[in-house]
Amino acid sequence: MKITAFIPARKGSKRLPEKNKKLFMGKPLVQWAIDQAKESKLFNKIIVSSDDSDILGIADKSGVIPVERQVPLSTDEAKMNDVVFDFFGRKENHCDFVCLLNPTHPLRKVKDIRGSYRFVKMKKYDAVVTVVWNDLLGWVGRPTKEGPMCLYNIDQRPTKKSRDDWYMENGCVYWCKHKVIIETGTFIGDPRKVKLYEMPKHRSLEIDDAFDWYLCEKAFEWRGND
Repeated sequence: MKITAFIPARKGSKRLPEKNKKLFMGKPLVQWAIDQAKESKLFNKIIVSSDDSDILGIADKSGVIPVERQVPLSTDEAKMNDVVFDFFGRKENHCDFVCLLNPTHPLRKVKDIRGSYRFVKMKKYDAVVTVVWNDLLGWVGRPTKEGPMCLYNIDQRPTKKSRDDWYMENGCVYWCKHKVIIETGTFIGDPRKVKLYEMPKHRSLEIDDAFDWYLCEKAFEWRGND
């Protein structure tokens, strides 16, 4: 069984410059993802994809595989589907299962990686997506020139109780069978064959800006023996 972890850690970040190599609780943010992948003892290969020589150096020193990312796939406009397909679409990188670990989730735990893995091995699932409960009544600000778009039925406004099973992707862990990437060009594929793996709020926190960084530091101190 060939299982590959893929850690995308580009250099650029508009809201928090060079955040992937910024020290979080004493070590670079990307190092947290590398260590979690290594500690899970699931992977034949751990790949760090980056356009930053410092990050590639961190990967090399950690004993995982640094892969230099092409410039067109390192911009703010680059889609993660394209980054993943660019690597796993090559014959030499074929495997059975792929795990995407974003470096911006330092509070993710090894048990989240291992716990979600058991589902992607099942025949009925092609992918696993970690989620956090979120009953947000969502809107999209500028989908068309006609104005904002509501993501729920305004004529039948859902109650709090009816939103018990509403979830949001937390970006912590994505698992998929390799064939999903090849056949669909995505790492999720058919939503009907996706398993949702719920995680608690504090381990779902993502660092996107300075305030997120502050929240993660406080959550790290708060979580105790979780």
